[in-house]
Amino acid sequence: MMILPVSAADANIEADLGDTLNLKGVSYTGSSVYLFMTGPGLPENGVTLTDVTQRADQGKFTQIDLDSKQEWSYRWNTARIENSIKAGGTFLVYVTTSPVDKANLGGSGSYKTLQVYLKKSTTSRIASSSQATYTLNPEMHSSEQVPALDITSPTPTATPTPTVLTTPPTAVPVTPKPTTKAPLPPAPVFLAVLLGAGAAIMKKK
Repeated sequence: MMILPVSAADANIEADLGDTLNLKGVSYTGSSVYLFMTGPGLPENGVTLTDVTQRADQGKFTQIDLDSKQEWSYRWNTARIENSIKAGGTFLVYVTTSPVDKANLGGSGSYKTLQVYLKKSTTSRIASSSQATYTLNPEMHSSEQVPALDITSPTPTATPTPTVLTTPPTAVPVTPKPTTKAPLPPAPVFLAVLLGAGAAIMKKK
């Protein structure tokens, strides 16, 4: 039994060099994830998973789009690099939310790592379809106890601009001005006028 070295990787797996590994996970950031690997004989800042001449520090990655559930999956056929790396090495696969190499990784919430020990196969292969398949999905291979590479840090939501409610000034009630009417003459004056008119009439008679 091969004992994997202790590491700070998020998941560990052992496979034969030439096997196909089903990698999967979830990311709540962006629309894609970017994979690259480091290990013995490889450039320090990483290379793609299918061509070790394609360097991550030159902008080359294995890019995988997220589906409608923010999940991703990738069938990594290690036979494509079987003649480029040495069997018996331990390699570290990085899954990042941005196209950055090892030297420019963000915080721990922006990437996950998978440590893969690729040993020399003891069985002959007729075709790649007959190769063993490993998965990082614990529901399918619970005996491996390898978790999915989930990047669960959500994208920060923009802080909404607070709505400022301006309270209108309290209306001051306006007391209507009373309508000005011509004052009636005092009663004694009015009576005097009537009496004067009556006296004049009597003289005429």
